[in-house]
Amino acid sequence: MPPTLPQCAHAIVGGSGTAAIEFPEALGDERVRVLNDSISVETPYGQSPVVKHIAVRTPGGERQVLVARMHGWQHNATRHEAALALFWLFRGAGVRRVIAEAGSGSITQHFRPRDLVLPHDVLDLSPSVGGRLDPDAVVLMREPFCPDIRGALWKHATVWATDKATRAFNRAVYASGQGPRFETAAEVTAFARLGADVIGQAIAPEVFLAREIGACYAAMTLVLNYAEGVRPHWDFELLQEILAEDARSLGQLLLDALSDVPEEPLCSCAEYRRLPAATDPAAMTDTA
Repeated sequence: MPPTLPQCAHAIVGGSGTAAIEFPEALGDERVRVLNDSISVETPYGQSPVVKHIAVRTPGGERQVLVARMHGWQHNATRHEAALALFWLFRGAGVRRVIAEAGSGSITQHFRPRDLVLPHDVLDLSPSVGGRLDPDAVVLMREPFCPDIRGALWKHATVWATDKATRAFNRAVYASGQGPRFETAAEVTAFARLGADVIGQAIAPEVFLAREIGACYAAMTLVLNYAEGVRPHWDFELLQEILAEDARSLGQLLLDALSDVPEEPLCSCAEYRRLPAATDPAAMTDTA
């Protein structure tokens, strides 16, 4: 790993919700200093996405943070390869907490556009890349989303929803599709029968790669539209409107939540990554 890679315990992974702005510079938040806006390294999975190194002033002191923009990653690599390269970089930088945001489509009539949803579980419908960053690790996916980070996100999500005259939910199953196309009505029906509530093209594999490197991870998703077949028609213009109008407030929510994440983990996320003895089959047993 290049010696110039900064050591940062925290990371923010941006999705479509903040893609319309230059995050975090566009917020003009006095708590934030941008230290480097163009870090990229060569990894075993290709060139990493560009990340920014920022410092965020919090009540507990200044936090060093890496910021990655994953929405629209098109540099001759799939999102999954880009995610592998990004989390390889995160591991080298010592990242231990990852906050993410993503857009989604509602698979049910329950969630509607502009609702803010914090998933509690994930259904991965995309090609698996698990086990490539650390083949020796056994990753348990109990509580995929860190309760510490979810608590901080939820605190500010409820305020955000009140300000926007919409709703916030802290329970949903997020289905991650392969993309980059939208899903067919038949696929959406199948995903709903599997138990999914919202669908998008983010969160996986990031949630799995975070656990593989021993980092906590949680995400929020902004509902942008109804998935295909849920309503006779859905409004693409409304989707674009939400992305343009809410990017700044979502970016602010991410920074506010980051400040409220406990400095010392209170969660059990670290217990769900195991390094069993290769010669001891009993060590593979899940005893958590």
